Amino acid sequence: MCRMPLKVTLVVGFVVLLSACGFKLRGSVDLPPVLQDVYIESANPFTGMARAMRIELQTAGANVLEDKDSATAILVIHHERSENRVLSVGSTGRATEYELYNEVGFSLRDREGKQLVKPQTLRQTGNLVFDENEVLGKISEAEGIHRQIRANLARQAIMRISAAVRKQ
Repeated sequence: MCRMPLKVTLVVGFVVLLSACGFKLRGSVDLPPVLQDVYIESANPFTGMARAMRIELQTAGANVLEDKDSATAILVIHHERSENRVLSVGSTGRATEYELYNEVGFSLRDREGKQLVKPQTLRQTGNLVFDENEVLGKISEAEGIHRQIRANLARQAIMRISAAVRKQ
């Protein structure tokens, strides 16, 4: 008689429970047809949120165009903000922890100017424990956290846009 080790049994049980609750790995967003050929309108088209939106849209299968006239939709980035706020100060009076704050305002319209998604704003924060002995490493870590937050915000914006367009 073949007996399965306890660890294998637990792993199999865990996988069955995960599939039963509807869990699935995060995949790409299913884009509605209007987002297949999209143009990104931004004050900074190749940095920050515009870059994050471009990457997320391309990952989802959209064609991000350089020509507004041939696009089926225009994703407008109205504003974006990225800040480092002091959360706590040590006994020496220097910052020991920062809150990394990012915000983006966006909307979507078709090439004729009809608004498909009204202006919305998304915000997200992250934390960074700062060590003055590792300044260069912490600056690099803060940039990485901001980049990750922007990617999350771009994904959330695309999911909101997809949901709003499907309701119409």
